[in-house]
Amino acid sequence: MSRTKNLARVTPLEKVWLSKTELAAYLGVSERYVLENINTNPQVDIYRLSNKAYIYNRQNIDDLIRSSKI
Repeated sequence: MSRTKNLARVTPLEKVWLSKTELAAYLGVSERYVLENINTNPQVDIYRLSNKAYIYNRQNIDDLIRSSKI
């Protein structure tokens, strides 16, 4: 008598936190643009992990884009 295995499927999760490089790719802009324009925007939540490492909340970025609609 053979047994069949029931394998659970794992659904991929969307990333909540993005690095500077990931955010630049997500927005389709350069890393320099992120540093000069996104980092200086007071509406964006930015967390500094070290002297040069920042992480950005993806949902906060999406909300900023939605609120900037003309």
